[in-house]
Amino acid sequence: MRIGIIGAGAIGLLFSCYLSKSHHVTIYCRTEKQALEINQKGLFITYQEKQENLRIQAKESGSLMEEDLIIIAVKQYHLQKLVPLLKRIPLSIPILFIQNGIGHLPIIDSLPHKNVLLGVVEHGAIKLNETNVHHTGMGKTKIAVYRWDGNFFLDQIHRFQSDNFPILFEHNYEEMLMEKLIANALINPLTAILKVENGELIENRFFFQLFEMVFNEVCTVLNVSNRDSALQRVITICRSTANNQSSMLKDVLNGRQTEIDAIVGELLKKATTKGQSVPFLQFMYISIKGMET
Repeated sequence: MRIGIIGAGAIGLLFSCYLSKSHHVTIYCRTEKQALEINQKGLFITYQEKQENLRIQAKESGSLMEEDLIIIAVKQYHLQKLVPLLKRIPLSIPILFIQNGIGHLPIIDSLPHKNVLLGVVEHGAIKLNETNVHHTGMGKTKIAVYRWDGNFFLDQIHRFQSDNFPILFEHNYEEMLMEKLIANALINPLTAILKVENGELIENRFFFQLFEMVFNEVCTVLNVSNRDSALQRVITICRSTANNQSSMLKDVLNGRQTEIDAIVGELLKKATTKGQSVPFLQFMYISIKGMET
């Protein structure tokens, strides 16, 4: 299968490396410099102290796309600028969006494409430089249909899998996004504010008190019925990624824009609509926005 990946950050590089083992992958980079470097050197992926070098084709974003699937791997806040490019993708090509939060759904609704998939990524990854990615924690990638016109291709999703890169097909995209949103809303801002790795949120009893307070507000906004099950899912993620820095913590430490608007910002909008008081979510949102400034 020919797969195009738009976005050459940590997750875009991670997907490119694993999918290239069984598919023809083209990664579309923001700069010509990065595309040239990838074409010359290939991509290097490190996992558990082992490094692989994979030959992958790279092009600058905006090049003609002739793929069987396009994966959009940019951060949510870059999506709006990509809309003109996305609208040039042939309508026959399925598109998979793997952004955090739910703020990208209105943008997707503005696109004319009839075959759209959503995904959530639970892997940990760090982009070391233009051609190197460190796979810091193995998780799962979950994929669900957002809208679809035809049955071709869906039966091929299992072919995306490779060693250390499991992919699951989910039947309900809303449940899938809500589960990830709960985890993101808890882990990302708290670790960024407290400057700790994921595991500290459940190992430090005082941090865990904050964790539970934020969890209760998130569940209230999202009308989560089975809170015990939802809490255990997030605790499991914290344990499995205990030594990882969240993406938001890395963004804050490196002076980059975060995805706080796509995650907590969307929850605040919902809370305002419902007339709900969510002081902990407001505190986290204002704190992260202040760090960005």
